[in-house]
Formats: sequence, C-alpha cells, structure tokens
Amino acid sequence: MHRRVALIAFVVCALVAGCGSRLTDEQRAALAVPLGGGAGTQQDTAQGEDGAVSGTDGTAEQPGATNPQQPNRQPNPPGSIAGGCQGTGGATDKGVTAGEITIANISDISGPVPGLFQAAQQGTKAFVEYFNATQGAICGRKLKLVSFDSRTDSGGDQQATSQACEQAFALVGSMSGFDQGGGPAATACGIPDLRASTVTVQRQRTPVSFGVASNVVNLVSSAYPDLIKSTFPNAAGAASFLYLNVDASSQNARSMQKAAEQRGLKFVYTQAIDIADVNYAPYVAKLKETGAKIVYWMGSAQYAVRLQQAMRQQGYTPEAFITDPSAYDAQYVRQGGAAVDGTVVYTNGGMFEENNPQVALYKQWLARVAPGAAPSYFGMFAWAAARLFVQLAAKIGPQLTRKAMLDQVRGVHDFTAEGMVAPQDVGGKRTSACMSLIRLKGGTWSRLAPASGYSCGSLIDTGVGG
Repeated sequence: MHRRVALIAFVVCALVAGCGSRLTDEQRAALAVPLGGGAGTQQDTAQGEDGAVSGTDGTAEQPGATNPQQPNRQPNPPGSIAGGCQGTGGATDKGVTAGEITIANISDISGPVPGLFQAAQQGTKAFVEYFNATQGAICGRKLKLVSFDSRTDSGGDQQATSQACEQAFALVGSMSGFDQGGGPAATACGIPDLRASTVTVQRQRTPVSFGVASNVVNLVSSAYPDLIKSTFPNAAGAASFLYLNVDASSQNARSMQKAAEQRGLKFVYTQAIDIADVNYAPYVAKLKETGAKIVYWMGSAQYAVRLQQAMRQQGYTPEAFITDPSAYDAQYVRQGGAAVDGTVVYTNGGMFEENNPQVALYKQWLARVAPGAAPSYFGMFAWAAARLFVQLAAKIGPQLTRKAMLDQVRGVHDFTAEGMVAPQDVGGKRTSACMSLIRLKGGTWSRLAPASGYSCGSLIDTGVGG
C-alpha cells in the first residue's frame, strides 16, 4: 500500500497547498471526511488560546497504576512493554522529569471539517491511559499527554509545533492535513516526531519526522496489483482508473496505475474528474463503452459514493470497485447504502472485525477515553506510534534524550505493533511491502485476500511524486 493511502488522497487534495488553495470551505469540507468521524464519534474538547486542547491529557492516575521507582508502588507487571527499563533518571531533556515524560499530539480538530483527525488524538490518548493504568512506568516515569489543535492549517501546525517543542519531549501519533507547516520548527528544536503518518512530502523529508504508516507516493508494493490480478483474474485485462483532478489524487493514481501496468494489468480507461463536476453519468457511460471490469477510485470516499450511485443508476456493475481505506468506515457505508456494497479496499492495517489482540486493546481503551467513537485507521496507527515510542524509550533507559530517541527510531525497519499492522519501515521511510484486501458485502466488512495476514511483495519505484 502506498503513501497517502490512509492519509486518504482526498484529505491531502483538500488540505495541501496547491490544490486546496482554490477551493471554498464548502468544497474542502466535501473532500475531507474523517475516518470514524461521523456523528457521535467526537469527544468533547476545549481549545485554549495557545491551541492546546483540554480534556485530552492522559496523566490521571488510575486505580492500581504502578510505578517501580516511586514510593508505595508495585513493580512493572510481568511482560510490561517497558519492563526492560532499569534504573531511574532525572530531568534529562525537555519534557522529561524524574517522574514524567511529556509527549504531545498535534492533530486537526477544528477547521472546515470539525474533528478531521480527532481519531489520531483519541488513539494516542487511549494508549497513554492504557499504559499508565496497566503497564507501570518507563524507568520510573509515567506518560503525560498534551494535545494541540493544528486547525487544518499550516500556520496552526507551525504554532502548535513551536509550543510543543518547549513543552514536550516528543510528538507522538499526530495527523495534520497541512503538516508541512510544522516541519521547520520540529527540525529546529530537534523534537522526535513519531506521526501516525505524514501527509506532505515536505514533512516526510523532515529529518526528525517519521510516519508509523511508512508510505511514500513513488514506492508501490507489487502485492497491490498482484492481489488484484489473482483475485479477479478474468478482469485484469480491462481495468480503469478514475480520480479527482487535484495534485495529490493525480500523483497517487498515476503512481498506482503505473505499478499495476508493470505487473500486467491492462487499462482501458483513465479519467480525471474535476471537483466541481456533479454529473458522473458520462464517466459511467465511458466505463460501459470501454468494457471496464475493474474500477479503481482515488479521492474522497464521498465522491466514491457519487460515482457508485451513478453506476447503479445506469445498471453498470464492474467485477470490482477498488479504493483506499477511507472507505473502510461506517460513515461510508451509511452514506452509500446498497450502491457501495461490494467495495474492495486495500489496506496495511488490521481489521476491526477480526480477532487481533492489539486491535482489541485499542478498541477497548478507545471506548474508555472517547465513548461512542468508532475505531479508525488513523487511530490505529496513532496507537501504534505511542506503543513504538514506549518501546524505544524503555530501550534507551534512564538517560532519555531527544537525540537518543531519534537514533533509535532510525533503526526501526520492521515494526508491526505486535501484529496490529503490516510491517512498516519507519526508520527508512519506505512504503510497507505488505497489504491485504477487504470487501464490503451485505453492509459488513470481511477479508477477501489473502486468507490471513498480509501478502508481501517487492517495492516498485514508479518515479511519480518521488
């Protein structure tokens, strides 16, 4: 799966300067639909004048919480994530004291789509609460979370990053549509930045920033087209690719199509669709005329619904309608109804419907910190980012510094968060080579291929967007 798959190309298109700059707020809102961000899924937060969000820190002591280095505390439980951390340390760097490590999450909470990346903030908070309540401490230090609203704006991301540089040891689990804004500030202060994923090329190239969903545009796993070919062998000679006519969607679509062609898929129709275009009937007519049996879509899940509704109106049903994890969401299913049944999604994350222990933990603690919130791809990778942070901090030991953390992150090349996600080359900033296909049938998502786990391939450098 490749870059921005889960950043949802539609979110990038709506928010990244160059394509979003010419859109009205209404158009931007239409393009950006957060995973798990439907009604009733947002926790109450209050933003202060400095952009900090109240009600989202994870410092409250839980009954039975343990700390091996503090009086009247029990040792870390057997098997604790940080159990290997021995000894105690003092104030070794910014945001670190003898008893606490302060981490910050910067995500889009306000803007054209309220709560756009609230799931990433919730996922980070869920892990902090889980760790403090059940896992003990990291060489005597609990986790403290401070949360900021980047406001779906590069300036907001820059301001929040500058504040976090002074208040926190590291950034963890963040997701911002205009994440290029905070890159220079993060680099200047040297703060480790373990993001759920990066949205812009600028942030990806920031030396202190690392996406735990480690995808890049130009590197596409061969598993993606190979799974499609093996699952739909009779349709591989008649594929089509439709995408929103904005920079990010265009780059992602061209890269993925080029990789698919290299693996033997034949495309009979490729078409960019303008954001303002509301009549999809001509595109469906062309799909029918060319005999397309596979329809790839790159762009907003909301626009995917529009396309599929037009297909249904003309009685056109391809063998496969394929899109990214933006569609793996209850809101998409509710909005599209019968028209979207049969949608196939490619993903490098675990399924919420399967018996995955780490996914189950995430869902359990998400329900505690944000009752009613739906689990999401972004929240899952934010949880994974927080888990990776704790593992690396424990490995460093009592003398925790930003430099030591960055050195550790650069050595992470096969991270799965205990099987929660496909192997990610976090330190190398290279696309995961593994993915799976899931399908919506009868309103329920289930695994399509492979039968279990992920299918892994080689990385194809398409030269697009690199």
